[in-house]
Amino acid sequence: MSDSVKSCFDFFMRDSVNLDPERTTTARASRDWLVHKIEDLANNEKIPPLYNGTNHIFFGSFARNTKIRPLDDIDIMIMFDAQGCTTDDVTKITRKTYPIYVNNPHAKLLPDYCDGNVLNSRKMIEAIKRELGAIPSYSKADIHRNQEAVTLQLSSYEWNYDIVPCFYTTTGFYIIPDGKGSWKGTDPRIDQNRVTQANQRVNGALLPAIRLMKYWKKEHWGDEVSSYLFENLMIDWANSLYSFPMTYPQLVKSALDGLSSLIMRDYYDPKGFQGSINNLDLYDRRRLAIMASQDASEASTAIQYEQNYMTEAAINKWFKMFGNEFPRHGK
Repeated sequence: MSDSVKSCFDFFMRDSVNLDPERTTTARASRDWLVHKIEDLANNEKIPPLYNGTNHIFFGSFARNTKIRPLDDIDIMIMFDAQGCTTDDVTKITRKTYPIYVNNPHAKLLPDYCDGNVLNSRKMIEAIKRELGAIPSYSKADIHRNQEAVTLQLSSYEWNYDIVPCFYTTTGFYIIPDGKGSWKGTDPRIDQNRVTQANQRVNGALLPAIRLMKYWKKEHWGDEVSSYLFENLMIDWANSLYSFPMTYPQLVKSALDGLSSLIMRDYYDPKGFQGSINNLDLYDRRRLAIMASQDASEASTAIQYEQNYMTEAAINKWFKMFGNEFPRHGK
């Protein structure tokens, strides 16, 4: 029986929002095993040689510990040895592409994926897909819908892998497929450092806050706002606070107030490659801002109910806000 607002939120976080710890451990072990299999493919010259050093980067919400249920995808960047390849300019410029020129006649396999001497990222992804699809334990390999990764479907687990080939530049960032055959810049280390620093600033309270509010997003904003943009809005909200909310109700109220303002703005990619990542027009921004503001008002009412010992009425407010998975008083 849920006999307090706090216990309802605790059950909700444990059973509906946070990933199951055992599945998370299994997923990490499976992810590490896949990296070893990819290394074997490179060593056996089925795919091009990997970078001599750290040859993979775990990125995305699973790596940042901001993933909510279900655990459906895990992102991995696989770093390849450039083998003397060059590009025209490795200055970080917004929305720039970085064509890769294969100038080394002795480069292994990369010339097979070229148009002339220009490395075609689609051809490279297709070759990687073919080899990954032959690994036992995986039911299917396909090209991700954005044409930037190989999606590897598992036969024994519920999650898939999105595998992104990449190269490291002399100026300290990475280039990955742009979905059109060329290459674009990225640097997931910036995202990881940003959320880590913000989380440390509030003594570890930000990550669960992001996960809780991602559930709210799923119920109210859906896919109109990307998970990546939403995480960044939450980081900016947390960084703006003088003191972090001490309870879940206060957190939700404060976050919704912040989101209702932040969603109205252009939001520029913290990594410096994409320009504004808030692609909503003014009408949709206003509509989503109103939704957040209205729920902030509902949260305020729920807090007042709890303060007045109207626990059941408060829990019913949270149930309406978060949906059927939120525990109800008396169940």
